[in-house]
Amino acid sequence: MSRPDRYSSGDPDTPLYAVSTERLELVFLPTAGGRLLSLRVDGRELLWRNPQFFDDDLRLRVPRAEWVPIDGTFASWSNLGGSKVWPAPQGWGGENEWPGPPDAVLDAGAWTLRESRDGEFIRIELVSPDDPRTGLRITRIFSIPERGTWMHERIVFRATGARAVTWAPWEVCQIDTRGSVGVADSVIRVATAGADPVPLGTWWNEISVAVTDTQVVIPVQDVVAKLGFADATGSIDWTTADGARLALQFTPEPGETYPDGGSRVEVWMQAPMEHPVPALSGLHPDAYVAELEVLGPLRTLHPGDTTSLEITWVMEPPV
Repeated sequence: MSRPDRYSSGDPDTPLYAVSTERLELVFLPTAGGRLLSLRVDGRELLWRNPQFFDDDLRLRVPRAEWVPIDGTFASWSNLGGSKVWPAPQGWGGENEWPGPPDAVLDAGAWTLRESRDGEFIRIELVSPDDPRTGLRITRIFSIPERGTWMHERIVFRATGARAVTWAPWEVCQIDTRGSVGVADSVIRVATAGADPVPLGTWWNEISVAVTDTQVVIPVQDVVAKLGFADATGSIDWTTADGARLALQFTPEPGETYPDGGSRVEVWMQAPMEHPVPALSGLHPDAYVAELEVLGPLRTLHPGDTTSLEITWVMEPPV
């Protein structure tokens, strides 16, 4: 059932919307990028949330009116945490690349939220404003069963401008990796066909991985780096030391063109650094965070066209 008043951020500019089932609780923040801010299974939080902005009760520490004004640099990005959807590829080389975050519409804009019922499922639909920069309107549809510890997400990109545009849907899910460095059971696993990862950037130390014929295992490390997986076969998951697990499952489309060297899945991993990263326009990694990222194929969309990405989320509580 929905519980719009279950949580309050304490700020009218950032209303929260909660949905509870037998074993799951989800809290959405629609007016800051249509994000899923909190996801709990049997009371266990599975997402990272920036403690500089929110306390454990989801109350804002910094009112929305006091967030740093967006100026296009990473230093002006209010990285709230949670799960959000962006357009790929990311870049600053022209109109065919998304120069965010920060971004005032898709990452930080006021999305709308609507709840409905579909049989045994609660349906939450989040819709972005029309974005003139990318020519897109993004819709996220979560179908949440009354029972069970899974849910389905459908991401839809619709071209709303006057020109054809080429983008790929990109789910970005942030997880909390505090206390996991050197813990053997705290790992990210990407199901693959055995190829080496695609290096997408190294800003502090190299990521060490273990590659087998069926998966790549990534322990939590003191790094700031990113990898892509062009041969991902349909799953990326995070297992914690206490046995909790979050998996994002999808169906790859062989033969299609994916962003970032063909990456169907990407992993960003960071550890706290004393200073911002000069090469990343002021981005300051100051927490242990990783991102589980799932991408769809690049599609050229003419006005009114759509493309979509389907993801099944599977959550498991601690053992």
